Amino acid sequence: MATKKDQLAARIAHLKLRLAPLVPLPTGSPHPDFPKTLLDYHLLTEEQLDGIASYYHQSTPSIWTHQYPACMNWDKEMLAKRRASVAQHLRRASQVESNAWWEELLAAEEGENKVVVVGGKRRPSVQFAEGLTDGERVAIKRRKLGKFIGLMNCETPVEEIEGRLRASMEKAIRLAQEELRRAEEWELRLSKMA
Repeated sequence: MATKKDQLAARIAHLKLRLAPLVPLPTGSPHPDFPKTLLDYHLLTEEQLDGIASYYHQSTPSIWTHQYPACMNWDKEMLAKRRASVAQHLRRASQVESNAWWEELLAAEEGENKVVVVGGKRRPSVQFAEGLTDGERVAIKRRKLGKFIGLMNCETPVEEIEGRLRASMEKAIRLAQEELRRAEEWELRLSKMA
C-alpha cells in the first residue's frame, strides 16, 4: 500500500505535467497566461480564464470561433460576474476557506468533479436562474478551458445541462408572461379610451 508521502509525490509529479500551448487563429503566439503545467491550469484566475477565452475567439463569436478542434460554447450571460454590494463582498471575503481551493484541486485531479464542486460541497443541480456563485462560475470556466485544450474529465456534467435548460425555460416563461401582461394592459387602456 502506498504511503501518503508516495501519494503526494505522485500527485505533485502529475501536476508538473507540461501542457502544449495552443496557437490562436489565424496566426500568433499563445496567450501569455496560457498554462504551462497542469498546476498552472488549476491556478488560473477568473480574469485569466476570461482573457484566454477572448484571445482564442471563444467569448465573442467570430469567423475563427468554430475553427479550433473544440469550442468552449462560452455563454457570456451565464458566465458574467454578478455585481455584489460592498457588504456582500466583505461577507464573502471573511468566509473564504483557506483549504477550499486545495480540496477542489484534489477532487478535480481524481476525476470526481462530475458535478460542480465548491468548497467541498456538491450542488446536485446548479441554479442558473439564481446566478452562479463565484466558485461555481470559475469552476465552469476552468472546465470549459480544460475541454478546449484537450484535458480529460472536463465533459459538461448532466446537472449543468439540466440547470441551463431549466433556466432558459424559466426565462422564456417570464418573458412570455411579461409580454402577455403588457398586451392585457394595452387592451385595457384601449377599452377605457373607447
